[in-house]
Amino acid sequence: MQQPWLNGLNPEQKLAATTSEGHIRVLAGPGTGKTRALTARYCYLTETLGVPARNILCVTFTNKAANEMKQRFRAWLGDLDLGYIGTIHSFCVQFLKEEIHALHFPKNFIILDTEDERALLLKIFEDLGLTLREATIKQKMDEVLEARKISADGYIEEIFTLDNALLEKRIAETDEVNEAIFLRYLYEQKKNFACDFNDLINFTAYILRKFPDVLHKWQERMQYVMVDEFQDVSARQYFIAQMLAGKHKNLFIVGDPDQTIYTWRNAHVKLFLDFDKTYPDAQTIVLHTNYRSSPEILKASEALIEKNILRYPKTLTATKPNGPRPLYFHAQSEKEEADWIAEEIKKLLSSGTAPDQIAVLYRSHFLSRSLEESFSRHTLAYKIYSGTEFYSRAEIKDCVAYLRMLTAADDVAFLRTINSPSRKIGKKKLQYLKEVAAQERISLFEALKRTVNQDIFKGTGARKYVYAIETVTRDKHSLTLGSVLQKILDLSGYENHLRLQSDQERLDNVAELKRAVQQAGEDPDTTLEDFLAKVALLTNMDGKDKREAVKLMTIHSSKGMEFPFVFICGLNEGVFPSRKISTPEEMDEERRIAYVAMTRAINRLYLSDSEGVANDNVFKLPSRFIFDIGRENLNYVRELPQSFEGRVKRLSAIQTATAFQVGELVSHPVFGIGRILEVNTKSLSYKIKFEKLETERDIQFRAPLTRA
Repeated sequence: MQQPWLNGLNPEQKLAATTSEGHIRVLAGPGTGKTRALTARYCYLTETLGVPARNILCVTFTNKAANEMKQRFRAWLGDLDLGYIGTIHSFCVQFLKEEIHALHFPKNFIILDTEDERALLLKIFEDLGLTLREATIKQKMDEVLEARKISADGYIEEIFTLDNALLEKRIAETDEVNEAIFLRYLYEQKKNFACDFNDLINFTAYILRKFPDVLHKWQERMQYVMVDEFQDVSARQYFIAQMLAGKHKNLFIVGDPDQTIYTWRNAHVKLFLDFDKTYPDAQTIVLHTNYRSSPEILKASEALIEKNILRYPKTLTATKPNGPRPLYFHAQSEKEEADWIAEEIKKLLSSGTAPDQIAVLYRSHFLSRSLEESFSRHTLAYKIYSGTEFYSRAEIKDCVAYLRMLTAADDVAFLRTINSPSRKIGKKKLQYLKEVAAQERISLFEALKRTVNQDIFKGTGARKYVYAIETVTRDKHSLTLGSVLQKILDLSGYENHLRLQSDQERLDNVAELKRAVQQAGEDPDTTLEDFLAKVALLTNMDGKDKREAVKLMTIHSSKGMEFPFVFICGLNEGVFPSRKISTPEEMDEERRIAYVAMTRAINRLYLSDSEGVANDNVFKLPSRFIFDIGRENLNYVRELPQSFEGRVKRLSAIQTATAFQVGELVSHPVFGIGRILEVNTKSLSYKIKFEKLETERDIQFRAPLTRA
């Protein structure tokens, strides 16, 4: 029998594809052909072994991955029913359409997306008389809905077995705001027979656990369970896979613990690493042949990831020919960094490289600003992948509109800013202003100034709005450009409005705009009008055809992709790794994110950082990841000041001090076993009582200590 799906597989891939029975863990580093092995296994099961597709569950992490997998299957197997192939959420939808009646829901239940959740919470806020000053929608989505539903599914037992009258009684009796919000949300869900994304997982897990007949039916059906990108799976999703595979005991997982970058979605690297502890009979297959990157890119990437504490050691072997070491550029300023990237890209383009072969990756969206400005200066076409151009982001357009109110006070800027934040100036009041403006042949802002003391504007924020605009307009000539922006953000209440929403990404974008305005103001000849004209030119480029364009994207967006030429910018302490990192586990994840970014590159990898002052007013230092990679694995365009490495290592020592806590046993290569008595972040040292020493000793953080 011909088996084309096995052709071209290396021995490890073939072993993964043809080992059908039992608990199997496949460790597949970047570029090792794990999807090829997974699809070959599916074809092997269905065509060689004759397993019906309806008896195979193949879980992927994204819809895109599922569609690509289906295309591969159909290329080999033709147009047939492929059974259960898709994301865990799509499987749960299929499952619940058959089984949700157990929870007294109809099979045509509603699925709530994020916007639906927001709308529902806004209604609840109104019902409970809450204001956005008391609590924000995003806060409650994270702290009440997400947190409670991720941590447990007890609410299903507790709430959905109650009738609406009893649930209403519980809502009325509670004095705690978060509890009231949560109960009210559940009430609205139940009333509308609605499930959010967390419920899809929780309901499925609950039914499988509580209804043995349903579990038996689906265990009979799911003879083979395969989970792709297992490193991104949460404990609840893992539980579902385990339950379904409980009878036939054929659970196949594939992924790379070194690419676990979704712990904020409750993925945990230990689920993958402890698979053989959960299943002592488990077989582990390692795919170690890398078909993507040059040996030099692999060597640099592995030098970085080896610094992680929690991982499964593996060494990848490159099949690509040797190439240049990754190129590292330390810039004196953000502008110089962005311009260097633009110049290097122009060199690639002039040598015949297509624009879509080049990707620029960054840790956070706000870092695209300086790149976009530089690319515009160099007339380089670019496309923001899975995101919006910096000056087209809603919060940036709001800020720019406020600045325009200080120069032109045009109607477009007025309409964008008048209710951002809300000032209770609704359609009726705006229509009144439009009529006054038309009659008097004046702008809407001028119309508001003339009528602001009329009864129609009582109880609104109209007077404060007028005061803010007029005050900053009057003072702008005596202020720096940066101070002008800050003052209008303060007086208008816009920045505080963003803080109340607890949207850090939007605040980061506004902080980046402040820096751009401040930098523009360093030239004494640059006026506010000049800056606004530059922004207008940049945003005017958004409509151009960008099919042939360099891709700009966050590292998370790049997961699963590869490009011949990859630039990673903004490699600064406080940016990458993020300033929010506070534990060794979080630092490990940042390093995994960097590893994912580096391993997107096929032929050439470029790394860069810049000096200057960051958004938190701290002097920028190169990322510790540059030093983790090692000087021997990089080509430096410019040598770093010698003091930088020491400063970064000192900062690293402070941040990783929590590697050991008071009371823990540690091992010193000379002093032996000892117990941590004190952690001193000022002196960067531990106080340790070693078993074979009579007195305590102070030991520096950077000493080679390990857990005993």
